[in-house]
Order: sequence, then C-alpha cells, then structure tokens
Amino acid sequence: MKVVSALATVDFRVGCIARERNTLVVTSRPGGIPTQVNVRPQDVLELLAALFRSRGGLGFLCLFPLYWWRARREPVVSAHHAANNPWQ
Repeated sequence: MKVVSALATVDFRVGCIARERNTLVVTSRPGGIPTQVNVRPQDVLELLAALFRSRGGLGFLCLFPLYWWRARREPVVSAHHAANNPWQ
C-alpha cells in the first residue's frame, strides 16, 4: 500500500502483525523506511464506519474479489525509490 503525506510518500508493505494489550502493531517489511502502525480498537471501528458510509468504499468491498483475482495474476512492481528513503 502507498501512504502519502506532506512529510513523505511511503511504499508500505506489511511485514509483521503483533498484539500489545489492546493494540494491533503492524510493522513494515525490511527494505523500505522502517514503519510501525499502532491500530486501536476505535481506529478499526472508525475505518469500518467510514467504509460503510462511503459509496466508493462499498463499491470497493463488493468488487474486492474481482480486484484480488486480477491483482494476483499481475506481477508486483514496487514503486519504492531509494531517493525517498532518508534512512538508507
């Protein structure tokens, strides 16, 4: 997935998911900018609420099997560039 912010654009690939108390900790795969995402239960509820309130979100969910089927047949190309990684 690509995370875009005013600070940086990060090609985030999920590496490891762990649980610390009531928080899900998602860390990135090695090779990119070391990234950690802490997901609280209320974050999941906010995401689901926004997804189901959104016409685009509902469309994505309905078409997800088709997107997944097509994506697994295409080669994965990383958009990560070393110039965007100040930690290398």
